[in-house]
Amino acid sequence: MAAPLRRTATPGVYARGSRWVAVYLEDGRQRRRSALTFREAREIKVRATANEAARRAGPTLHGYALDWVDHYAGRGANDVINDRTRSEYRRLLISYALAYFAPEERLRDLDDQRLRGFADWLCRLTDEDGHRLCDRSVRNAVLPLQSCLRHAALTGLLGDSAEPVILLPQRRRGRAFEFDERRFLTRAQLARLLDEIPEGWRPLFDLLASTGLRISEAIALRIMDADLAADQPRIHVRRAIVAGQLTGPKSRHGRRTIPISHELAERLSELALDREETELLFVGAQGATLRPGNLRYRVMIPAAERAGVPWARFHTLRHTCAALLIYAGASPLRLQGWMGHHSAAFTLDNYGHLIDDGLGPSLDLGSALNTSRA
Repeated sequence: MAAPLRRTATPGVYARGSRWVAVYLEDGRQRRRSALTFREAREIKVRATANEAARRAGPTLHGYALDWVDHYAGRGANDVINDRTRSEYRRLLISYALAYFAPEERLRDLDDQRLRGFADWLCRLTDEDGHRLCDRSVRNAVLPLQSCLRHAALTGLLGDSAEPVILLPQRRRGRAFEFDERRFLTRAQLARLLDEIPEGWRPLFDLLASTGLRISEAIALRIMDADLAADQPRIHVRRAIVAGQLTGPKSRHGRRTIPISHELAERLSELALDREETELLFVGAQGATLRPGNLRYRVMIPAAERAGVPWARFHTLRHTCAALLIYAGASPLRLQGWMGHHSAAFTLDNYGHLIDDGLGPSLDLGSALNTSRA
């Protein structure tokens, strides 16, 4: 005899023993489908409910969004996102946008008022401990919906709206939503922080600060990825390790080559001495793959507190590298390639506030024309 179904907090999703069951309508008839996890059962329920609503009333946000995320190829035709990013977009859509909007809500019925309501709901949302989402979490929850609606607008599914819908979340207490400026270290703060890093970890942190690599990219570097004896030593970024899993960079633009100093190359050469080229450049005890979480709590946070910059984290070193490059005169295009961003516009969105916005000296047109004639 089958075990009885037990209700969960999600309508239409039930627990049965160690498995989960999604109950939904298909062509007007009730169906059941088993799943190994609650997350899988919830997705089955969301998809089935969206498909039924679409059958009765045309395209809905639920149906369109789930189909879109399965085939989303990034911002450009050749910029295919990896499975990790696609999975995260799917999770965010189901957890937030599709939890707020009703399954029967049509795409063309979404207007500015409905979208503002979603943004306000996000800013008021609390977890089991009563904590509200931070600004970064709100932005992440909005991002896949923004991209989905932009695609829907381009295909004419948002009615007469010719421009993609832009969501403008509202911060708590009615203040306008603002994305936090990227925090970076001054030269003095960076020097103090690096002085507090234990000697054994100093090459890794020097590399992070001088190249702007993400920590996931740095711990995935192999000895063969570092040209340390070249006239211009350099690091080739080809891989990343995220949640213990080897993967590619966030996008094809993440594959890049970054120059390093001869001094740093010499220090890295000591780590690579008498080791196979396929081995990881940075490893933990007994050659284990490094875990960013352990490094953060055992090395980064204690050093940051001793240096008087307790807010600094791995990504702070990445922002600091970008700031130093800008102050050294790097162009937005060079900065884009160095940081592995998908576009110079994205780079300017992140770091444009650091770039001198002065127009410089006047253009002497006569002098310029005379020079060209000569």
